[in-house]
Amino acid sequence: MITTFHVPTKIIFGVGSFAQLGEETIAIGQKVMLVTGRYAMRASGFLDRALADLSRQGLETIVFDKVEPNPRSHTVDEGAFWVRQQKIEVVIALGGGSVMDAAKGIVISANGGKPIWHYIQSPEKIDIGLPKLITVPTVAASGSESNCGAVLTNWETHDKCVASNYCAFPVVSIVDPELTITLPAKPTAQGGVDIFCHLVEPYITAAKPQPLTDGIVETCLRLVVKYLPLVLCNPDDIEARSQLSWASTLACSAFANLGGGDGAMTMHGIEHPLSGFYDIAHGDGLAALLTAWLSSLATERQDRIRKLGSGVFGGQEGIGAVKNWLAECGMDHRLRDLGVEKERLFSLGQNAIDTAPWLQFHPKKLDATAVSAIYEEAW
Repeated sequence: MITTFHVPTKIIFGVGSFAQLGEETIAIGQKVMLVTGRYAMRASGFLDRALADLSRQGLETIVFDKVEPNPRSHTVDEGAFWVRQQKIEVVIALGGGSVMDAAKGIVISANGGKPIWHYIQSPEKIDIGLPKLITVPTVAASGSESNCGAVLTNWETHDKCVASNYCAFPVVSIVDPELTITLPAKPTAQGGVDIFCHLVEPYITAAKPQPLTDGIVETCLRLVVKYLPLVLCNPDDIEARSQLSWASTLACSAFANLGGGDGAMTMHGIEHPLSGFYDIAHGDGLAALLTAWLSSLATERQDRIRKLGSGVFGGQEGIGAVKNWLAECGMDHRLRDLGVEKERLFSLGQNAIDTAPWLQFHPKKLDATAVSAIYEEAW
């Protein structure tokens, strides 16, 4: 087996590292678009801090603050239009996974010159040019700061799909755990579940697990299992926040595949129709599916689920331990609690098959009926 380890992103990690934004940006370009959401970054003061730092470096900055949760393709296309019109050289994403994914989509579309959905539907490669990307995550969740993928939603069809292109690798990611302290408990818990699932899905589905990969993933899983409840009890615990940020950054990076392990994030593909159609928080959808997804693999991956219990939960039974942890974090809800209609489960299952081609790597064959059965178990 040949493994290619490719991480072109400079990751600056630590409390206080946000202060390096200006100097890192000016080393890349002069004309800047800062991408963020409508409210949170203004309310927290982080947007003003970023703009002040960029201004001290003499950088010309415009703000694009239209990103919504489950970011829409039309929002990305609007951002890319302004990047091209203003000849932007650097796009900065300041926010959570939705903001970082939208910024990646903007970079892809601006580099390629076509609407972002074209690059989701087509394998067309893009020459890496301008703009370049810097990410500043304010949530420990998506891990988008350490890869070149973006999850975007076409709100006309409600298809939620992945765009991926090397030009969307951040040149620099500044991961300052202090920026996550203002995050309320609910999105903190949603983010922690997302991190856990990024790690556990390939771990469970792996057909050829490898010891180094397992060691890295199990260590990160233990961090999330231990520190998420601590953060929920004490939101100002900067050490616990830091450990969650480390786990987030590693979970969706090439580091999580060191050693040659395989596996696929099939539960993510099953969740995307839920947030694509119902606009629910991605972490909520994952939490509702998690134990049902594990139970669906109880036969095919019995040994991996047993290893999850022994290696991550101190010898407990794997599925039961996950269920108890979700309850401890206040995330033990079901799809019906999120407003998902039971009569739509089959059509949602078909959408998952249509929009997530990596479901073919699930350990057992998935079709619309099999996916809807997982939904029903989680309902």
